Parts: sequence; structure tokens; C-alpha cells
Amino acid sequence: MKTDIVLSLQAYSFRQRTFAETLKTAARLGFRYIESYPGQAIGAGIAGSTDYNSITSESQAKLKALLASQPVKVISYGVTGANSPSQWKKLTDFCKDLGIEQIQIEAGQSKEYYDRAEEAAKTSGVRVSLHNHTQELGKPEGMLASLQGRSSWIGAGADIGHWARAGVDPVKGVELLKGKFLGLHLVDVAPANCGFRDLPLGSGIIDVKGVMDRLAAQGGRILATVEYEHDSPTLDAEVAACVRWFRAWEKGEVKADNKVGVKSLSAIWAGIRQSARPDSWEMPKDAAEAVERAKRTRKMRRLEIDKASVKANRPGANENESAEMAFSDQAGRKFCQQNWDGNAFVSCKLKEPGTPSMYTVSSSNDEPTRDPVEWILWGSEDGSNWFKLDHQKNQQFPTRFFLKGFEIKTPRRCGHMKFEVLAQGGNNDLQFSRLGFFE
Repeated sequence: MKTDIVLSLQAYSFRQRTFAETLKTAARLGFRYIESYPGQAIGAGIAGSTDYNSITSESQAKLKALLASQPVKVISYGVTGANSPSQWKKLTDFCKDLGIEQIQIEAGQSKEYYDRAEEAAKTSGVRVSLHNHTQELGKPEGMLASLQGRSSWIGAGADIGHWARAGVDPVKGVELLKGKFLGLHLVDVAPANCGFRDLPLGSGIIDVKGVMDRLAAQGGRILATVEYEHDSPTLDAEVAACVRWFRAWEKGEVKADNKVGVKSLSAIWAGIRQSARPDSWEMPKDAAEAVERAKRTRKMRRLEIDKASVKANRPGANENESAEMAFSDQAGRKFCQQNWDGNAFVSCKLKEPGTPSMYTVSSSNDEPTRDPVEWILWGSEDGSNWFKLDHQKNQQFPTRFFLKGFEIKTPRRCGHMKFEVLAQGGNNDLQFSRLGFFE
């Protein structure tokens, strides 16, 4: 049986915004579906919140009209619940009216509670899935016991980030619950000594590729919902990176180490082009800019460099951290220049002249204070006379090996490229990796 895995965004990730604002954010970041939660202010001039218990019929009608006008559809709702058959009917009627196909409820409830939930699901046609935090009965074994002997109308909706925080291996959890999944909160987290904070998929301690590969073997329809409980100034970019990772995984472009390589970007852009979605790094101002950018990336390809031509103002720390490694796609490779003196560059000749319109650069493994903060990308026809292609300031990389991409607003034909760093985070050393140029 084929598995249909549908990507969505948990609106709680943007709980500081209204639901109406979150719908627009979701569309801008590349989502087509969203999971609503009770209690988010609706916004757009609509009174009340998304709480099914308190929303008025007038506000619900306006909310339904708002959803009909948006490219992002609400597909699930939770975490929520009900305490009586009449309340369950109110909840499922609310979901059916808005086109919601799945409700998430908390794991660890009584048998009687799940009996009512299952009956409500069968009667209404809205499936119910069990969500966990770190409670014992939310672990795979407890969830499996709760679902034992029950129909397919009720299943697992595990949060793999909370599993990791509770000491559970998410890959083993997915294996144990194979065949039970209706949904999954798709999360990656930092190590315990960093507070288990949410991270872009593929950059934390969870084997997200292993989870998704096993989930894909289950069969049926599964909702994979990205949720960020950690708020930060780079929230939009981090959530967008999760979309990028998921689209790359769909195309088989994610490596065994969970990383999305520079060489996979053309495949990612191809998927964006088909859905008229923005690229995953620098945020477009609006949907019109996103569509225009997608058109410009229609025939995007990576420009190959002449490795023998790579130069730097000073050598790298060692052969694995040399100037040539700035352009490498190998895991763990980087350019590291010790004793930062306020300016550094790497340059190269292109194998064939091209007109780059986008480029990438990534943070590396060590201290964030080594990351570049300000830089200029230069181009040249002859390697002697240089012209400015892009200038970035006040850049931040939210995680290690975080790949960012930037659009060159006015592309020009180049035979040579130079990446010049003007400022970094204050460390004695400078590091970066995965420079790539695309036309």
C-alpha cells in the first residue's frame, strides 16, 4: 500500500501571531496545510479564537470564509479533547464544518475516554490520533497499549521531539507503532546540554530521515506536522528550512547523515517551481514575488568551479579546512582561517563562464562566533576587474551546518567568483562552508 505523507504546519509555532497571519506565513514558507490549535486569536477582523468550545456561530462562519479564500487549508486540530458525547459532537461538527480531517488528543487517558473518542470518530468521519508530551503513557509502548484492539479511526499522532526529550529513540518508536500512525509531529531537537530546543529538520540529534523512511513503509495517509515550540528571531527561516528538508526527502535528496547537500538544490527548486512556492531561505515579500522568483529558477543549475584555481587571502587551518573545502559538499568539510584579522576571501574560476542568479553559504561545526556576519560576493570576467553582485549584513545562522541561500538581484556574466568576508561573530577564527553558485 502506498503511503501518502502530507506536510503541514502546527499554527502554535507562530502563536504570537493571529491565525489569519499564520495562514499567510504558512503560504509564504511553502506549506499547503496547517494544523490549528484551540485558543489562537483569529484576527482579520473576526472576533474570538480558534477554540471550538467558545467560538460563536458568526465567527465560525467568517473563519470558514477566511479559509476558503486562502491557499493553505486547515487539515487537523489539536491538541484538544472532549468529556462527553455531546461535547465530542460539538468538536467533530466544528471540524467537519471547516474541512478538518483529524483531531489530536492527549495520550495517557482512560479506556472509557478513548471509547468515546473512537465512537465520535466513526460517527463523524473525523479521525483521532494520540499526541504525547513526555508522559510515560505517551511513550511508544504506552501508546501501543492504548490502541490495542481499536479500529483505524483512532491511531498514533506521536511528537518525535517529545519522545527524544523523554529518552525514546524515535526510529524505534515508529518501528514499534508501524501501521498505527495517522499523524506525526515532525520535530528535530538539540542535545540535552542545549536544552532540547527545536531545530530545523536534519540538524539535531534525531534521525529524521530514519523516521520518515520507516513511516513511508507503513501505508495509508499520514499527516506530518512541523511544530516549533522554541521562538527566536530566526523562526521563519528555521521553519522554512524544515520545508526545504521535507521536500528534499520526498525526492530522495537527503543524505544518510540527514543533511541536505548543495547538489540537491536543483531538485528542491524543481519541486518549488511545480507548486509556485518560494525558495526556502531569503523570504519573499509576498506571493507575487514568490511566483516571480520561482519562474526565474526554472532552469537553475549549479556552476562548476575549477578546483585548481581556488585561492584565499591566507591558507586554511589544515588540508580538511583549506580554501578548496569552502566549496565542498562532503560532510564536515569547511574553510577555516585562524587568527581573523578583519578581512578574508576565497576565489575561484568557473569551468565555464555563467550568469549566477543565486548562491549558497553554510555555517560549520564549531562556535557560532566564527560564522560570517557580513560579506560581499564579487564577480569578474577576467579575474582582475571585479564587480559587486551581492552584499549581506547582520546575517545569523541559527544552527550548525545551516545552509542559507541568497538571490543575486542583478545577475552578470562571470568567469570568476570571489566571496569576501568583512565581519564575523567575534571569534579569533573564521569558518564557513558549502559555497555554491547557481544560474
